[in-house]
Formats: sequence, C-alpha cells, structure tokens
Amino acid sequence: MPLNYPVLYKTQDVKGDAIVAQAVQLAIADAEALWQPEKFDGVYPVKGFGIRRLLARDFEGAATSSLHIGGSTSMCGWYFSISAASTWESIISNGTLSDSAYAVITGLFNYDATPDIRKMKITADGIEYPITPLDEMYGWDIATAYLSHPVIVRPEKAITIEVKADNSGLKSFGFLGYTIAKRSYLIGKL
Repeated sequence: MPLNYPVLYKTQDVKGDAIVAQAVQLAIADAEALWQPEKFDGVYPVKGFGIRRLLARDFEGAATSSLHIGGSTSMCGWYFSISAASTWESIISNGTLSDSAYAVITGLFNYDATPDIRKMKITADGIEYPITPLDEMYGWDIATAYLSHPVIVRPEKAITIEVKADNSGLKSFGFLGYTIAKRSYLIGKL
C-alpha cells in the first residue's frame, strides 16, 4: 500500500512493482467502465483496448515546444528543452490527451550525464500533486524511480508537468509508465 506522502522508490524495489500493478489495474477498470462494452484485450488487442509502454508521442497533444520526440540516445525518445535555469518551467503544458488513451505515469528517468533537474510538479485532471524532489534518485546506480503515487490521466483530461533545473539546455528526461488505449490508437505508426 502506498504511503500517505509522496516518495520515490528504486525501480528494482518490489514495493514499487506492487504500486505500479495496482495503478494499471485501476486504470483498466476505469477504461472498461468508460468504454463499455469494450473489454481489455492485453498487449496485442484484436478488439477492445490494450496496453503498451508509455511513449513521448502520447503527450504530443499536450506538449509545449520543449518536448523533442526522437533522438538516438533517449529511451522512448524523450527530450525536453529547458530555457531558463533555476526557475519553474512547464515541460508539458496544460493540454489534453487523446480521447482514445489513458496515460499511467508510474515513474521517471533522467539519463543526462550530469542530471540537474531537481524538482518536479504534476497537475493532472485538476489535481495538484505535491512537489517531488529528485536528488535522491541521482544517488542510485540508475537514475530511474517509481512514484509512490502513480498519476493516471484519463482521456481528454488536462495535464501539466513543471520542472526546476540548475541549467538550461536539452535534457534526456522522461516518464515511465503505460498507455492504455483503444486498438486503433495502439496500432498507429510511431
């Protein structure tokens, strides 16, 4: 069971795995209610809806110009441009996801050689989540972490993600999680 306050878990921590599984099951149950009579059909849905890894392109409709999709060294193709050092900056603006997809944000990663994004704040579907300090994650062998309280963004709901970094420039920073979506959305070309 998640703690009542936000923390980060190492991605190798079994507590994090249970929290991720619970968030995915909650989103699937919500999708079945929203998209009735369609049912969850797994990883390769033939009908209904399914699941895949969260990709940067899932936020294209909600992104500011700071999101750069692609690149040869980025996991999932995530890159964000930070224009001003030591100030809060929106990397994903107040926009909405597709009407055919949920985003389940279960964690984050920073693959910069010298990670300097220090804090993150998420507002999703009108809910403001507490500021998450990220420094602890940078002391681990891998700069990836699960959120103790995953964020589920329903179809057509707004999301804003702000970060505060020490330096401006291009950051290899992104999100771990899943996309639960209708088959037509999942089979679209990347």
